[in-house]
Amino acid sequence: MTLLLVFICAAAFALDADTGSINYYTECADNAEYAALLKHVFDDEGLDGALELYAVLAGTVHTYGYEQWVQDLFVARAALIVGRYANDEGNEAVAQAYLNAADSLIAQGRADGAPESAAGVLEALSTSFWYLVDGSISKGLAFGRIVGDLWDEYPEDFHVLLLTADKYLHSPGIAGGNKKKGLEYYQFAEAVALENGCAVWDMFSIYAGLAVGYDKNKEEELALEYAYLADEIYTADVNVVEIIEEYGN
Repeated sequence: MTLLLVFICAAAFALDADTGSINYYTECADNAEYAALLKHVFDDEGLDGALELYAVLAGTVHTYGYEQWVQDLFVARAALIVGRYANDEGNEAVAQAYLNAADSLIAQGRADGAPESAAGVLEALSTSFWYLVDGSISKGLAFGRIVGDLWDEYPEDFHVLLLTADKYLHSPGIAGGNKKKGLEYYQFAEAVALENGCAVWDMFSIYAGLAVGYDKNKEEELALEYAYLADEIYTADVNVVEIIEEYGN
């Protein structure tokens, strides 16, 4: 058994077999418009193009035949991504507009029957992105609380698993961070994804999370291996780029 499989198995034994087994967006994995938007944003190809691609997604999502709440939350997630990108690009007005749009779509998704875990994941992301935009301490603290509640209630949701892994890996200890748990949860998420499949953007999140987790654990070879896997999908992630620059040839 390889070292990698040992780590995956160790994480698997630490979590329940049903953890991460439900992916509410399986049918969305082949959405070409969403894939184009994320590729543009996460390769850092410019805000104007991202706004155009968001408009294309919002205008075509109804053609895929998703349930209405799936449409609501899928476009809400896209609005969150564009809003954060706008903030990273220094355009606070656009960031606020898209985060407000995302919040409205999350509320509409709940009204249209979205599972609470699916809506809750986006609510948590919204609070963390709003914290980046306006510096609200209450929103920053709300993120950890929302994620903790989601994990307690809905560990079977694949995206709750990813969000919890991210919280443990990136949050400071005083806010509930635990880099060892973060790495273990990402290892488990990889095992789930390899067994059940997932969208390429979720696989990127796992690869990038594992790269950072192994880096924090001083396992340079594995950190670099996963950084390269992540970089094959999207090229502009700061953490991934730093790992490749530090350990790559």
